[in-house]
Amino acid sequence: MALRDPVDKNLLRMESRRFALRCEAQISSIERADTLREISRLATSITLPYSITEDYAARDAMRLVQTRAADRARELIEEQIQNYARAEKNYRTKHKRAMLDTWANLTGPLSHLRTWAQSKLLAAEQQVL
Repeated sequence: MALRDPVDKNLLRMESRRFALRCEAQISSIERADTLREISRLATSITLPYSITEDYAARDAMRLVQTRAADRARELIEEQIQNYARAEKNYRTKHKRAMLDTWANLTGPLSHLRTWAQSKLLAAEQQVL
């Protein structure tokens, strides 16, 4: 296939649009997800096909998926930390253990959020004490 063939260009453009639509559907699924495990799974389940790796629209759609997944994960982590701060003293250790277990699910493009979450938890622990 020649690079300048109009049919090939149209096929790549169509595949790029299809990928962007799949990414939009993935973003809506991420926004509905209510667990970090589900968000992590959704963020890593879509991959950019090799044939459109040089297409800016496709790369931008992929970046939006990962950005929205990170934002949604941050929202859930902040919610967990607020619940930890409001919990009774007797239940905090159990709640902390549960949070650390769920944060272990942050893998792939969301793995950087583990250290961010732990620093937020440390700040919340200092405020509570």
